Amino acid sequence: MRLASIMLCMPLSAFAAAPVETDDMAISEAMHATMMEPGGMLNYLLLADRFERQYQEGSDQWLWDAQGWIGGDYDKLWVKSEGEWSDQLHKVERSELQLLYSHAITPFWDLQSGIRHDDGIFKSRAYGALGVQGLAPYWFEVDAAAFVSEHGDLQLHFAAEYELRLTQKLLLQPRLQLNHAFSNDIAAGIGQGMFDSNIALRLRYEFVREFAPYFGVERSIGSNRYSGNTRIVAGFRFWY
Repeated sequence: MRLASIMLCMPLSAFAAAPVETDDMAISEAMHATMMEPGGMLNYLLLADRFERQYQEGSDQWLWDAQGWIGGDYDKLWVKSEGEWSDQLHKVERSELQLLYSHAITPFWDLQSGIRHDDGIFKSRAYGALGVQGLAPYWFEVDAAAFVSEHGDLQLHFAAEYELRLTQKLLLQPRLQLNHAFSNDIAAGIGQGMFDSNIALRLRYEFVREFAPYFGVERSIGSNRYSGNTRIVAGFRFWY
């Protein structure tokens, strides 16, 4: 998450196995359109990648995962938000908010730095953040970052997803998310090792490109107490 400079000089066929444009490709083009035009105007984008209900016996919950930016050719202000509402607890179990400055280092990659704040049923934490986000070869959407808490605890985050267009309106999206903590932070509910990590498969139908309901399955992986749990998910995705 550094082949982007090479990608710029190669034909599209070198990256995409399918000739049909996917949503991630369209969104990325929108995100970077002004970067190709000197003196481009101020632009913005809002993407709710996941807004869903997760079904699992005894622990149903709502989940949101959204991000957006506003800015110009090379520099943007990003906001990312992710969290879960627990039906069992009747409250937000966890929430994460990031405020980031982003600089385009290639047409396909942004370098991001800023702050992150976690809240929920455990003690809140503040983090410094540094990462990259963009399109890897073959149009994998990638988001990777390192976080250091106010107490010096280090975490690494990696997320990757891909869109396979089955028909003009039906898409299959595999997704992998990995989080790793290098030390215990019991007060924040984080143990050393992999946590809040999962692998998922979602099938969505685009009534229009900007709005699409979906359903799928998600399985927790790693060493935390949720490892091995499988959930059925249903929700919708939108962007503008």
